[in-house]
Amino acid sequence: MHQAIGNPLSTIKRLSDWNVDELLLLDISRDDYHDLRRDDLQIRYEGSGTLDLLRAIAKVCFMPLSFGGRIRSMEDIRVRLAAGADKCIINSRAVEAPGFLTEAARRFGSQCVVSSIDVFRHADGRYEVFSHSGRHATGLHPVDWAAEVERLGAGEIFLNSIDRDGSAAGYDVSLIRSVSGRVGIPVIACGGVGAYADFPQGIVDGMASAVSAANIFHFFENSYPLAKQACMDAGIDMRPVDLSGRWLKREPEYGDQDRARAAERLSIASGRPPRDTHTVAWRRNVRWCSRCVYPAISAAPMEFDEQGECMGCRMAEVKNAISPEEWDRRRSLLRNLLDRYRSRDGSRHDCVIAVSGGKDSWFQTHVIKNEFGLNPLLVTYNGNNYTDAGWRNLMRMREIFNVDHIIYSPGVELLRKLNRLAMTVMGDMNWHCHVGITTLPVRMAVQNRIPLVIWGEHGYLDLCGQFSMDDFPEMSYRDRLEHFARGYEWNFFVGQEGITSQDMIPYQYPSDRELFDLDVRGIYIGNYLRWEANEHGRRMIDLYGFEISPEPFDRTYRRMSNLDDMHENGVHDYLKYVKFGYGRCTDHACKDIRAGIMTRDQAIERVRGYDHVKPRDLARWLDYVGWTEEQFDRIADTFRDQRVWRRQNGEWVKDNLWDA
Repeated sequence: MHQAIGNPLSTIKRLSDWNVDELLLLDISRDDYHDLRRDDLQIRYEGSGTLDLLRAIAKVCFMPLSFGGRIRSMEDIRVRLAAGADKCIINSRAVEAPGFLTEAARRFGSQCVVSSIDVFRHADGRYEVFSHSGRHATGLHPVDWAAEVERLGAGEIFLNSIDRDGSAAGYDVSLIRSVSGRVGIPVIACGGVGAYADFPQGIVDGMASAVSAANIFHFFENSYPLAKQACMDAGIDMRPVDLSGRWLKREPEYGDQDRARAAERLSIASGRPPRDTHTVAWRRNVRWCSRCVYPAISAAPMEFDEQGECMGCRMAEVKNAISPEEWDRRRSLLRNLLDRYRSRDGSRHDCVIAVSGGKDSWFQTHVIKNEFGLNPLLVTYNGNNYTDAGWRNLMRMREIFNVDHIIYSPGVELLRKLNRLAMTVMGDMNWHCHVGITTLPVRMAVQNRIPLVIWGEHGYLDLCGQFSMDDFPEMSYRDRLEHFARGYEWNFFVGQEGITSQDMIPYQYPSDRELFDLDVRGIYIGNYLRWEANEHGRRMIDLYGFEISPEPFDRTYRRMSNLDDMHENGVHDYLKYVKFGYGRCTDHACKDIRAGIMTRDQAIERVRGYDHVKPRDLARWLDYVGWTEEQFDRIADTFRDQRVWRRQNGEWVKDNLWDA
């Protein structure tokens, strides 16, 4: 089972903006089905097939693009080239019918034909070529097969060490050198990169013509410039990345079409009530994880394995199996990392901790200050939605932990405008909160020359297993823009309701050049320490008197979470239910199933009682922004996912887990 780490369009645009040398895109999905139909995202594309995806990618890709996967005929190559690919990568078909490479080179030119060679190194050191996404052993030796594909007409070889794929163990230099020394065509090495120093090793020691990687470019800030810098530091002559160049435009440029969506939505919302609907042609039946209660159509990137388990459960299983010795090793890694960034002369704080004042914020500060002995600067974005208990918890942090604390509170009229606009555009009035808390701590880090920012657990790793426990992902601009901002950057709102660029200063992320020069990193300590929110909450209550909500929430049974924002557990979460048919109770129940403190049957009953509830805090929000409940409902209804919801007898209905 593969991880769904996000939208390929936003990832490729980020790489394209860096002026990356070349992109290799491999479609290894078993079904020719790529579904990004989420009406609350800025980046979308029509259709659901491989070619639909390729056409959409070509619009944001301004670098040579090699595309592989599902190539079985000359027509497959032709349509991919016509859709925007510059080269086609061929693997399984070449193994089955070697003459296919010769015919492809004759018809389209060798420069268009890349032979992909997946190699597995057995325990006895023997190398073997595999095909069909690494599932079929061929009996071929990679050096002999490389020489054969060159003779057949391939113009390049993409050499992937599949036993090292995702391992972060570094390239298999011996394999690369043996293949590169046998052929005269370019060899592109792949598989195993875990550090930037691995890139020059693949070129210098492995003699590869080029080196490639996946994970490291997805999981870290400024990863491509840092990889290039490592190669240049090793004396390799290559084109540098100019992060301050005039052609680097990191923030998206929005056109009339983007802003017209809001006007169209308002027009739909002001019309007659929607008609009854039936299953649409591209609907896929909603299914639920066989272990927890997550639906396959969710707000978080979700994948299911052949047994029907979601990746979140699989990653939780991996985390629960980590030995005490491994946690000790990870704690040592964290200690070494913190010591590296600790202020040596006392001229600055040791790190920035992004805090909301919740139980996780207290736990992070406790660990960094009281266990590791650092002097942190706490930074808070105040979205004006605190519960009384949440505000008291926030105010107590500087006293309890004896730390400096910056709380940034934007003007209330600006917040009202952003609430209304974001609700209309993306069905999420809390855009400003998500973007504020992921931007402001990094701004403060740059302004105060503090290169390390501390976050808690990676939310998507915890919820949906978006990353593995060995990936160690860090906060990045792309992650913030795609997942927290939904593709809508601060400049999208400038000019609407009189909002100016100055108004949006707290939402403006530091430039790539500033991040690069200071070597800013945003680490998640959940990668290094065993993270279990229930245990952390109880510990903070016992140690410091952390205050939980004195009354239950309407939409979940937990009372320790989201005290910093009454709408996160309330109307904001209700909108998730409107869109996807599930809510915060599902999130909490899935975590508790994985932690072993709730059964699936108990979770189903909880979900049945909470997920559908329309919360009381909606009245506060409506008064805050000057809307009516009918106005809210009509706009919310325009975001209902047609794969989940349908109209029946004048009501919105959906399939439910307890009826399945």
